[in-house]
Amino acid sequence: MSNANTHVNVVTESLDNIQRIKAVAPGLHANGACALCILRATQVPIGPAYLQPQADIHRALEIDTSVASTASACSLCLSILSPDIFDQITLKYKEQAFDSSTVCISVELPKSIYIRQRSMQIYVKSAVIDLKDVIKYISGNRIAEACDVAIDGDSDMRIECAFRHEETLLDHQFLVDREGSSIKIKSFRKKGIDYTTGDSLGAVLAELSKCDDSVVASKFGSPPPLVKTAAEIESLVFRRASLFIGGRYLKLQRNISQTPFVVDGKRMTELSVSEVIGEPIKELALCDSYNLVGSGREDADVRMLGDGRPFYIECINPRKTNISQDLISQIEDQLIQENSPVQCRLLQIIKPEDTRIIKEGEENKTKHYCALVWFASVLSKETLEEINQVGSSEIVLQQNTPIRVLHRRSPLVRPRKLLRLEITHIEGHFYKVRIESEAGTYIKEFVHGDLGRTSPSLSSLAGGIVADILELDVENVSLDFPPKSV
Repeated sequence: MSNANTHVNVVTESLDNIQRIKAVAPGLHANGACALCILRATQVPIGPAYLQPQADIHRALEIDTSVASTASACSLCLSILSPDIFDQITLKYKEQAFDSSTVCISVELPKSIYIRQRSMQIYVKSAVIDLKDVIKYISGNRIAEACDVAIDGDSDMRIECAFRHEETLLDHQFLVDREGSSIKIKSFRKKGIDYTTGDSLGAVLAELSKCDDSVVASKFGSPPPLVKTAAEIESLVFRRASLFIGGRYLKLQRNISQTPFVVDGKRMTELSVSEVIGEPIKELALCDSYNLVGSGREDADVRMLGDGRPFYIECINPRKTNISQDLISQIEDQLIQENSPVQCRLLQIIKPEDTRIIKEGEENKTKHYCALVWFASVLSKETLEEINQVGSSEIVLQQNTPIRVLHRRSPLVRPRKLLRLEITHIEGHFYKVRIESEAGTYIKEFVHGDLGRTSPSLSSLAGGIVADILELDVENVSLDFPPKSV
């Protein structure tokens, strides 16, 4: 049996009342309906019949295609159901090489489709199978077969397809012109481009629902007017849920920012933590872009030592998510081999909900610092003992927003706790200061006082002797992250 005969049999076996359908099919064809829209208009349930070539559907319904319609495109679906459309969607998705085992499909149709569907329902005196459902069924089957995926409405891999049809942009004008119409169109110009608002899909559907069939038939027409052009894909977007990779980073040199530090188009630091770690992760996940989110951030001139700072990389729209731990760990190894000033450890894929630990930790974590401090005068032994005595207990600071960040933070006084403070003399005017503080404490301002905006300060604890911080290291961020894998 030939393929064509097989396809014809599939169609005929799917039809409950084939004689009734055969009776109306030629008329629908003459009025511009494509083979698949004839199935829709005669309430053929979505199934295998919709996957057959349109020529075989015509043959099964005994439609004489030599009696051609004067329409150049389908008057009901605007030829959105043409094989070329599904070829484009399938090919583009396959080219992206996503490793997802499932996919879901969403469709955005021109407003005119809904008016034409209503017009056809009036003509055939029954409901018409929804176009979106047919598109999803056919494209889903095509993609499933070509890319070995399953169609799942809950999939984190989405195909979003929007269509446009210039010829029928004003199909809804009769709804706008109706007496008492709720559609109020406003026009405006922005950056040299003309825009209109008020005729959204929701507004058009709401007004259409108020119209009697007789109004639609007389003002718009029934069956739908013929068209000369086919709809086009306006946008085709493949959108996948983000992949999150967490770990802890170390910054072994100064003058490295956490994220790219650019002012007026000029880079202020040569390296950033996010680029050093994020770029190899991007290559691994084949994502569009990435964001680094850290549990706080140190200044560019501050080193991050100890166990490192907790962070995660969000991989946006990743093609690959089935990444082995061995491949991820190779990023750590590669940075070590390159003697990179940025290192990372405990790098691993984490669950989306694990990212909350970073946000919640902003309020609960504590940090340990080591600072090299210069005093204008050498401190006496008694002064050192007094500072260490005070530092053995909790100190509550009142920190006004530092002058250096006033341009980006609200001017507020924030209480901050120092849990431990210890100072030791190195030589001359130089001292080592160790501090344990709660999150959000400005350590540099605590040392020099920020012109009195932080109180008390190390300078004030030393009897008002001018102090300045020369070097600062973060030695520990006490946050349990990333969570241990089960």
